[in-house]
Amino acid sequence: MEQQERAEETAMKLIQRMLTVVAACALICGTAGCGASSSRQAPNQLTIAWWGSQGRNEKQRQVNELFIEQHPGTRIDGQFSQYGDYWQKLATAAAGRQMPDIVAMDLPYMNQYIGNGLIVDLMPYIDDGTLDVGQVSEAVLATGMADGVVYAISSGVNAPAVIYDKTLLDSLGITIDPDWTLDDFVRISKQVYARTGTKTNAGYYRDTNVLEYLLRAQHERLYSDDGINVTDPAAVEPYFAMFQNGIEEGWHLEPTVFAEINLSVMNQDPLVAYADNAHRSWCAFGWSNSLSGMQSLVTNGDDLALAPWPSDDVTASNYIHPAQYFAITRDCENPELAAQWIDFYINNRQANEIMGVDRGMPVNGIMVDAVWDQLSADDRESIAYVREMVEPASSTINPPSPAKAVKVNAAIMPGIQEQLLYRRIDARQASRMFVDQASDAMRQ
Repeated sequence: MEQQERAEETAMKLIQRMLTVVAACALICGTAGCGASSSRQAPNQLTIAWWGSQGRNEKQRQVNELFIEQHPGTRIDGQFSQYGDYWQKLATAAAGRQMPDIVAMDLPYMNQYIGNGLIVDLMPYIDDGTLDVGQVSEAVLATGMADGVVYAISSGVNAPAVIYDKTLLDSLGITIDPDWTLDDFVRISKQVYARTGTKTNAGYYRDTNVLEYLLRAQHERLYSDDGINVTDPAAVEPYFAMFQNGIEEGWHLEPTVFAEINLSVMNQDPLVAYADNAHRSWCAFGWSNSLSGMQSLVTNGDDLALAPWPSDDVTASNYIHPAQYFAITRDCENPELAAQWIDFYINNRQANEIMGVDRGMPVNGIMVDAVWDQLSADDRESIAYVREMVEPASSTINPPSPAKAVKVNAAIMPGIQEQLLYRRIDARQASRMFVDQASDAMRQ
């Protein structure tokens, strides 16, 4: 895991360095009249990049082929990567002014790419009707905006979800209350471990999403517009104490388990990757649209289900989360065709039938009902979770994190979690380290 941490931190430094170079080049070219790179492709060709599992890649390939059928003469080069590799490749492409025409975008990176001029204003294509967002809610559309300008369109919406082994819990007579607290989560984790030996992954080696979720219950934001909003280590200590107690009491997975896997790859998640209790987790902290993919990887026949992430106030903490966005890059040679592709993705019925809820519930409200009969039982369960459990009891999502929060997510939080689980520090020290290091990172 230490090697993985160093690799991720090195990658993050590379990304930040390259984006700095990009910004400098943009300034130079703006004053010197530089043009774009030499012609890379035919004007009717699109290069589209995204991250995801093999299942997502296959669905996306089918959608691209369908677009080509309906737009004769068009060619599409689809490029996909695992999440961590994706951002390093994209930063490299940006530095060389060779970005794909359409890129998948994520909230933690959005401000960086907007601020460096790497993704373009979509309003001209919305205004002229090329990109129809009439069936996209204003709240979802607003999450891809900056200063009143739309830069990215969400490909779907999901919600934070604990994906758990319902068959296992049912066999133990354990049910999860939708309003469960962090104490309830710990209590159930202890019960499962005591009665079956199955351990827990409480969101280890992840970004700050779970911490931010817990802080929302106190009506606090982790990030301000340009820095860290939380300055008192006591505010984040309960989060780190959960990991410390889990390791000391034996119910949390040991960090050595995570040294053997890549958590950005779904089939390596301890919920589905292992049968033995020393490596297996009864749950995974993730997103609602992952249910179908996770279920397909279960080999023992157990049924998986969804519950909100635990919190002292689930309604205050929970939110509807725009999933993977699509944006048109500065290097795109045919932005109108790119806008047509995004429009096709969100508004074409067949495209929505193919994708299902792989990237979340369709943002086009009409499409949800139109494709319902073609969805799998797990996809329907995912949509029902968002519509029936989250939408009625949730709060507005926090604004996108500042650009420098990328380092906090990719290096600082995972590094502190690792030291905590290896028992090198305790929860109080972890809390102080997090506040200090995150504050320093935001000031750099």
